[in-house]
Amino acid sequence: MTVPEPTAAQLADLRIEGTTKGFPALAEPVSIADVPNRGWTADDLATPSLVLRRAALEHNVRLMAGFAAERGLSLAPHGKVAMAPQLWWMQLDAGAWGICAASARQARVMRGAGVRRILIANEVADPASIRWISAACADDQVELLCQVDSDRSVELLEEGLREAGAEHPLSVLVELGHLSGRTGLREAASARSLAARVAASDRLRLAGVTGYEGTIAGDRSASSLDRVGAFLDDLRALAVAVADDLAFHEPPIVSAGGSLFFDLAAERLSGGDDVRVLIRPGCYVTHDHGTYASSSPFANDPAGRRFHPAIEAWGTILSTPEPGLAVLGLGRRDVSFDDGYPRPLRVRRADGSLEAIEGRVEVAGLNDHHAFCRVASAVELRVGDVVRCGISHPCTALDKWRVIPVLDDDDRVVDAFATFF
Repeated sequence: MTVPEPTAAQLADLRIEGTTKGFPALAEPVSIADVPNRGWTADDLATPSLVLRRAALEHNVRLMAGFAAERGLSLAPHGKVAMAPQLWWMQLDAGAWGICAASARQARVMRGAGVRRILIANEVADPASIRWISAACADDQVELLCQVDSDRSVELLEEGLREAGAEHPLSVLVELGHLSGRTGLREAASARSLAARVAASDRLRLAGVTGYEGTIAGDRSASSLDRVGAFLDDLRALAVAVADDLAFHEPPIVSAGGSLFFDLAAERLSGGDDVRVLIRPGCYVTHDHGTYASSSPFANDPAGRRFHPAIEAWGTILSTPEPGLAVLGLGRRDVSFDDGYPRPLRVRRADGSLEAIEGRVEVAGLNDHHAFCRVASAVELRVGDVVRCGISHPCTALDKWRVIPVLDDDDRVVDAFATFF
């Protein structure tokens, strides 16, 4: 598969080749734009394969867009989850304020894909990235923001912009962190002081403040929610103090809210017209059958108000070498395993019939290219059957695939999404 810069026109011309993982063997390359016309179904896909479900993607995008709109929030979905321009376009078309990146390199891909507002939710300190940011600031069609959490990070950006002769200032958010967390100033007073330093810069523009609560807790227990809530309260107080200290032409941004606690960020950061609340969840777009299925803010809501898992990993049974064991052609090279193994959901027989096997077949281990499944005695699995698995943590599953087929509810291949990790 040849990989051009991901503009809309170039994506349409991107070619799936006979060696593209998960797709049929092809005599001639097929453009992504032509995939919906090929008439492919699940039977045509070569396993192992990772697939996305169109109906679930569309539902998830609508649900999050509606959540933000109902509360007057700005939404910048974290684009690192899939690094797929076609997914970003879906989210922007549904009303997203912009797309969030984790690095300048990701932001370059987003800019190439036509994303006009990009938040690099991270500090940028290497010269090459700062040079690119300096050049990007000259484009009036693109609004670029990044984070700072020290005098040195401010100095590096100022020096890079000055050396590049940038005529337009770079918008930045001052980051508040927490003890034992990731980046971000550990004290609100220090963050407030740095905000004043940025506001006085001739190369930077203070856009507001930001923080990340996802490193405080990994579940939604009462104690976790209390700790996360306290941090978000501190972030809100910082935003108000900075707004009082400094002159803003428009309400400053206060940003937080990853995939696990975006609802709490919406609640704790909102409360008036003095700030623009910007949330940036990402994993909701594909959801999963593991981490987010159990801990999403909507996990206990009615089906129509929950996110739907849109991602499946498929492997063919290669061997049943002993009772109670089936070996799938699906391994660490194909699926995420950092937060739980794949979860067998259904088996597809040679005659096309499907049988639910959730809870009766369990992946007990993974090699590079094999999954070892423990099989209940009441379940019969045969060599050649295809096991469809849910996954946990989409961020470390999607990065293993260059092109991902998109299926409808009848297992017809209706699209293909290219990734740019």
